[in-house]
Amino acid sequence: MIVPKLVRGFLDEHSDKHIDFRFHNSTGLTMDMIQGLKDRRYDVAFCSYVEQEPTIEFIPIAKQELVLIVPEGHPLESRDSIDLKETLQYPQVGFSTRSGLHRVIKKLFEKCGGHPEVVCSVEEDEAVAGLVGAGFGVAVVPRMPILDYMPVKPIQIAKPSWERNFYMATLKNVYQAPVIQAFKTYVAEHADL
Repeated sequence: MIVPKLVRGFLDEHSDKHIDFRFHNSTGLTMDMIQGLKDRRYDVAFCSYVEQEPTIEFIPIAKQELVLIVPEGHPLESRDSIDLKETLQYPQVGFSTRSGLHRVIKKLFEKCGGHPEVVCSVEEDEAVAGLVGAGFGVAVVPRMPILDYMPVKPIQIAKPSWERNFYMATLKNVYQAPVIQAFKTYVAEHADL
């Protein structure tokens, strides 16, 4: 993941100072992280972009690849790439509406001209992959290292075209300590786009 690499690089560059990072995962959901920023529980959040959040600054820091995953033994398992339109006939495991991925994936299927049958929806990437591995359906998920250790096959999405960025989010128009400003600058300069 890019975030630990950015934090490590920042700390190495500022090794002469005592800087303390505290990591919070909350539920891992973008809306919970945005609320944490607004409540001043966090100075910085790494999450999906959220529209109509005028008090939040979103800075893209990385592109995130999405893949289709299928369980072992699935008819699509032999494929290396796919047009998502070809998956409409298969039951799918989706993300709950609270997940930033829900909107992204919904837009992908709108480009295909249809919507799959979603047999269940959960919030976390790993839970979606686990349900796919157990044979509940197929799913579109971020490419993540854990997929290599699960009974699923990742398949590249050739169509429709898409792009998903991962963002650093902070509150606008509030005082931020110099170390927070320095970290934001470091992250923006070292973004993996």
